[in-house]
Amino acid sequence: MRRNSTPYSALAAALDLHMFRYLIAIGNSQSAADCESLTRTRRRAHVSPAGWQDALNVPGFYAAYIHHPFSREPPIHLHCDHGVIFGSLYLSTTASRAGSSRSVRLISRDASERIVDTMGRSLVGDYWGHYVAAIRYPGAHSAIVMRGAASTLACHHLQEGTLNVFFSHVEDCMALIDAPLSINWDSITAQVVGYDYLSNETAIDQIRTVESGECIECSPECVTRHVYWDPRQFFGDSSLNDFGVATRAIRDAVQCSVSASSSAHNTILVKLSGGLDSSIVLSALSEAPHAPALTAITYYSRGCGDERPFARSMAESIGCHLIESPRNDTLDLRRFQDCNWTARPVLNFSAPDTESRNIALARELGASAIFDGELGDNLFGSHVGVGALVECFRKHPLSPRLLAAITHYAILSRQSLWRTMRLAFREYTGLSEHPDFIASHEVQRWYTSEAVRSMTLASEDAHDRYQSTAHRFLHPWLRDARSLAPGSHLLLYGLIVATSTAYHSPFSGSDDPPRISPLISQPLVETALRVPAYLHFKNAENRALARAAFADRLPALVLQRGTGKGGPNLWAKDVIERNLAFLREYFLDGVLVQRGLLDRRKVEAAVSPRIEKSTALLSDVFTKLYIEAWLRKWPRTKPSGDLRSAVANLT
Repeated sequence: MRRNSTPYSALAAALDLHMFRYLIAIGNSQSAADCESLTRTRRRAHVSPAGWQDALNVPGFYAAYIHHPFSREPPIHLHCDHGVIFGSLYLSTTASRAGSSRSVRLISRDASERIVDTMGRSLVGDYWGHYVAAIRYPGAHSAIVMRGAASTLACHHLQEGTLNVFFSHVEDCMALIDAPLSINWDSITAQVVGYDYLSNETAIDQIRTVESGECIECSPECVTRHVYWDPRQFFGDSSLNDFGVATRAIRDAVQCSVSASSSAHNTILVKLSGGLDSSIVLSALSEAPHAPALTAITYYSRGCGDERPFARSMAESIGCHLIESPRNDTLDLRRFQDCNWTARPVLNFSAPDTESRNIALARELGASAIFDGELGDNLFGSHVGVGALVECFRKHPLSPRLLAAITHYAILSRQSLWRTMRLAFREYTGLSEHPDFIASHEVQRWYTSEAVRSMTLASEDAHDRYQSTAHRFLHPWLRDARSLAPGSHLLLYGLIVATSTAYHSPFSGSDDPPRISPLISQPLVETALRVPAYLHFKNAENRALARAAFADRLPALVLQRGTGKGGPNLWAKDVIERNLAFLREYFLDGVLVQRGLLDRRKVEAAVSPRIEKSTALLSDVFTKLYIEAWLRKWPRTKPSGDLRSAVANLT
C-alpha cells in the first residue's frame, strides 16, 4: 500500500492537475441573502489581484476561474448559458475513434442539450477527462455540479444555508466567501493513526469533497448527492479474461490516455525512476502523435535508492535526454513549514526540495508539464494478493486455469502450493465475515495490531479515538470490495487515493507547470477493472500483463527487473539525522503532541541520535512533520504566544 511505504512518491505532486482554479457559487435567486452573497463574491473576485475572470454570471449562479499560464484550455460553455465545464475533456473512444487525443473545446448544441437533459450523465459515456461541470436549471431554481469519472481535478463543497460553493483551491474560497472554518479533529486523528480516511470528509469541518463520478444537486429545499460512476460496476465484466485480448486492450488504453493528456504540451519533463510504470509512460509519450520534446529526470541516493542503470536504459532506448540528479541529503526540513493551504494534509508528497527542483528544471527547459507513472502499480497488478486466486476459483472452479494460477502465485510468492491453497481458503472464508476492504485490517492481518501500532508515532489514545469514528472513513467504493473483487480491491484503494484525497502538492505554486499522471484516466481505469487479477501473475511473472503489452517498447533491463525496486530510505535516514535538533523541538512543542495524538516517548526515540533503535518507520516521521506543519499553517490553528494556551483554545 503506497500510502505507508514512503512519503516521497510523486502522488500528490503528480495529481496537481489544476489547469483551472475555479469557483462556482449557487444560490436561490429568490433569496435576498443568497443574492447579496453572490454579489459580494463577484465584487471580491473582480477586485482581487489574483486575476479572476467570469465564466458565467446569471441570477442565482456565478462561476469564475483564474487562467493557468500553462493551460490552453478555457472553460467550455453549454448553450444558452445552461452551464460551464472546467478542465480537460476528450471524446470517448466509442464516440470517436479518430482524433480523440485532442481535447474538446466546443460542444455542439445537440450534445449540450443532451448533457443538460441527462443532468450531466451523458458526460460519463460520451467523454472522459479531468473536469468539473456545473449545469443550471433556472425553471426549478436549481443546479448541479458533477466531477468527472476518474478525474483528478479537485472539487470541494461548502454549504452556507441555501448557498452552495464549489471550488478547487481552499485559499480561493477563504478569500471570496464569508464562512467560518474549523478543524475536523476526527479526520486529523485518522490521518495521524495512519488508517483509512478516504471518505468525502476533509480536515475542515465545513468542507466536503465531491467524489470522482459524483453529482451534487442543489435546490432551495435540499442538497442531494447522486453517483454517476462507480468503478465496482466493471468487476462483473468478463470481456478481458483472455491474456492476449487484455494485453492489447491495456496497451491501447495507455496510449490513448498518454496521447490525450500530453496533446496540449509540446515540451514535457518526465520523472523517470527506471521502474515499469514511468518507463511505460515515457515510451507512450515517444509514440504520441504530436511528438512532444521529452526530457527525463531521475533522482538517486545511496544504496538501493540508486536506480540510474534502469533509467539510463529506458532513456537510451528512445533517444531521450536523461538528467541524473542526487537527492539532497542536506535538505532543511524547516521547509515543511512553507506548505500550502489544502483541504487536508495530502496522503503522499514529494519532498519540498525535489518538488522545487522539478519545477525549476521544467521552467528552464520550457516544459509546460511534468509527467510521471503514478497509479501504475495498482493498474498493472503490482500488489496482487491471494484474493486473486479466490477470484479465479469463482470463475473457473476446479479447472486447469485455476491450478495454473495457484502454481504461478506460489512460485512468485516463494511459498508451497499447500500454503498458497490454505491462504486462498482463508481469504475465501473471510469474505463473508469481512466483505469491506479496510486497509488497516489488511495490514493487521500480516503484522498484528500491536506491531502496526508500534511502527507509527501515534499515541494509544489516538488509536482508541479513531476506532469510535472509523465507520466515517470508509469510502463507498470499498464497501463489499473484498467480496466483489477479492483480487482487485487494491486497485480500488489506489484509485481512491489518486482521485479523492491528493488535491494539490503541498509545496508547489498555483502558477507552476502542472503535474500530470496520464495513467489516471477513465479509459485505462475501466480497462484495468475488467481484467481478472490472476492474469497479472501469469507464468509466475509480476505484472505480466503490462510487461507483455509493452515488450517491444521497453529495454530488456527494465522488462526483466523483477519485483525489486529501490527506495530513498537511506536518504531519508540521513536527512532526519541532520535535522534532529529542529525535529525534536518542532514535535515536542507541537500541536500533535500537546493534543495527545502523538506518543511523546515514541517521538523522543524517533528523533534521538539513536534513531536506528526506534521502531517507528522513517516515513512516519516525515508524514507527522507535514501534518504538524499543516496544522500550524492554518490561521485558526497556528500557535502564537504561549503554545499550551493556544492549543487549549484551538477551534
